[in-house]
Amino acid sequence: MDDVGADCAAFVETTVFLQYFKDMPDQRQPGKVMYPLDEILLLCLLAVLAGAEAFTDIARFGEKKIDLLRRFRPYANGTPAHDHLGDIFATLDAVAFQRCFVAWTAALTKAPAEVIASTARPRAARAERRTQSRRSMSSRPSPPVNGW
Repeated sequence: MDDVGADCAAFVETTVFLQYFKDMPDQRQPGKVMYPLDEILLLCLLAVLAGAEAFTDIARFGEKKIDLLRRFRPYANGTPAHDHLGDIFATLDAVAFQRCFVAWTAALTKAPAEVIASTARPRAARAERRTQSRRSMSSRPSPPVNGW
């Protein structure tokens, strides 16, 4: 009977985690999505909690623990390979991800969101500055070309 209670508690915690990411924008083309974002996020969370440090570790975890993962979500197409994980995470909005992650962590720890450290903040800020810089550079007129 303890296994049933543990399963229920784990399912509830999974649902709580995914609720914080439900509004996370997914820029992928809906008709081409093989791996739903909620499945990828859950895979990554559990793999990192189990010690994964890179996408290769996460992919390996997914292959070996697919039965465990399917207790929480369907994983109809299995889990993505490491390179696919990298591609998917590259499309995610870092600022939105950081916002969801900090909200979940703050709720979990009962700490104010302002005190939650996140390495995504500096990266997200740098990415935003690069984007703004590219936009401003593309709106500048080209310098005259000297034929000599």
